[in-house]
Amino acid sequence: MVSQLRDDILKTLNAHINRVLRAAEIGIPQPRQYEAFRTFALDEFGNQGFLPELDALLNQHGQARKGQAETAGKEVPR
Repeated sequence: MVSQLRDDILKTLNAHINRVLRAAEIGIPQPRQYEAFRTFALDEFGNQGFLPELDALLNQHGQARKGQAETAGKEVPR
């Protein structure tokens, strides 16, 4: 199960990306230029850029994609 925090971040990010892409579609006159920009933006904020960094940060701060902290089920040292 993917963490709720990750889902919430991606939902918010995707809404912003969609707004940027809609504005770019209106503002970029040539279809090929828009497609190049769209590909770049989706790569940068998708699996090629932002998502691995987000997963690394969530793992670093104990919000692994499984939804549990890395220390779950381990004894606390005394």
